Amino acid sequence: MLKGAVLILSGKGGVGKTLIAVNLALYLKDRGAKVGLLDADFSASNTGFFLGLKGEQMQLEREQFHPAVVDGLEVFSIPLVIGDNSVSMDGSQYSEFLRDAVTATAWSCDYLIVDCPAGYDDRLQMAAKVFAETLLGSVIILMPAHELDARKAIMLHRDLGMPILGLIENMSYFTTGEKTDNPNYEIFGESVVEKLGKEFEVPVFGKIPLSMDIRNHVAEKNPKLAGEYAEPVIKAVDAILKANPQKPGFLAGLKKILVGSLTKMFFELVVAINTEINIPQVQQAYGYPGGTIIRLRILDDVMEPIGKATDWVVNEGKLTLVQGEYQPDVQLDIMAKAFKWALLRNKVLSNGQIYTFQDALRLGHMRIYGDKSMAKGAFFMQHVFEQVSQNEKAIGRIAPFLEVL
Repeated sequence: MLKGAVLILSGKGGVGKTLIAVNLALYLKDRGAKVGLLDADFSASNTGFFLGLKGEQMQLEREQFHPAVVDGLEVFSIPLVIGDNSVSMDGSQYSEFLRDAVTATAWSCDYLIVDCPAGYDDRLQMAAKVFAETLLGSVIILMPAHELDARKAIMLHRDLGMPILGLIENMSYFTTGEKTDNPNYEIFGESVVEKLGKEFEVPVFGKIPLSMDIRNHVAEKNPKLAGEYAEPVIKAVDAILKANPQKPGFLAGLKKILVGSLTKMFFELVVAINTEINIPQVQQAYGYPGGTIIRLRILDDVMEPIGKATDWVVNEGKLTLVQGEYQPDVQLDIMAKAFKWALLRNKVLSNGQIYTFQDALRLGHMRIYGDKSMAKGAFFMQHVFEQVSQNEKAIGRIAPFLEVL
C-alpha cells in the first residue's frame, strides 16, 4: 500500500527537476523502500534520458498498466506507452490521464515520486486532488536566477494549503572541479535558497552545483549523485521518510451536516442580499441586464459538490432562488472554504493581503462557466457577494452558517 506521494516541482523548465526526482527515487530505494517514479510531465517526458529507458515498454494487461522496472524502480513514463511521439493535451485530459497513471497502474511501491510539469498552473491542483489521500508534500527545485518563480511557488503552496517538504537549489554555482582558491563561480547570480527558506520558514535541503562531472554521469546513464552533491537529496529523503500523508480536509467528513446548513444559509443570504444590497445598482454597474439563471455550486476540498446546486435569478430588482429543475445559463463553482474566507474576510494570504473572490478565481478555488455574454451573470453574482462581504448587517445574518464551513 502506498505510504506517500511526493511532488517534485519547479517554476521554470530546465532547472534539473527530473535529475533530482530520479535521485530521490534512487536514494529512497537504497533506504529499503519500494519506490515508484511517475513522470507526470506528459508533454515533455525525459525520465528515459536519465535512466536509459530506450527500448523499454510498459505492459498493458486487462486494462491495467504494469510499470517498467529499472534499477529496482517502478517507472511510468509516456514514451514507454506511445514511444517517442509528441503529446498534447488540455487541462481536463491531463487530469484524467494523471488519474489513470495512478489508479490504473499496478504499483506495488511504498513511495511514489511524481516528476511534475514545470510551472504552477491548475495542473498543480489536479495533482494534489489525485493524491489527496497520500500526499506527503512538495520538494521545490529552484535556481538563483529564478527567485521570483520560487517565491510564487512557495506562496501558492501556502495559499492552497499544500505542504512543502523543502527546497533544493540546483545549478547554485558553477564548479570547475579544479583545486584552486576559488573553483566556484556564481554564473546564475547569488544564491537565494537560504533567504527564501528563512523568510517563509521552509526547510532548505541544500545546493547542487552546475558541474561537468554531473553532466558526464548523466550522459553515461549513471545519474546518481555522489559525495557532497548528494547531500541535499539525502536530507530530502530523510524528510520524506519522516513525513505523514496530508489527509483530506475536515469538510469531507461533514457533508451531511453541511447540506442542512447550506440550505438555511442560502435562505438567509437571499434575505440579506435583498434587504441590504441595491441589486439594480449592481446590475447597472456591471452591465448585467438579468434574465439568466445562475447556478451556484458549493464544493468541498477536493472539488466535489456538497448537496444540491442552487439556481438564482434577478426578478423585479431582487435576487431570488429558482424553484424546480432548469437548465442554467451560467455556473459558478466555489469551494466552501473559499466562500467563507471571501465573505468573512478573515483569511490572510502569504502576501499579507485579505483573501477575496478575485483570489478565489486566481487560486482555482472558484470557477466560472458560460460563454462570453452569459458569464456576465456569474461575475454579477461575484460582485453581489463582494458587497455582502463589506456589509455588516448582511454578514451578521449569515456568519453563523459560514462558520460551519
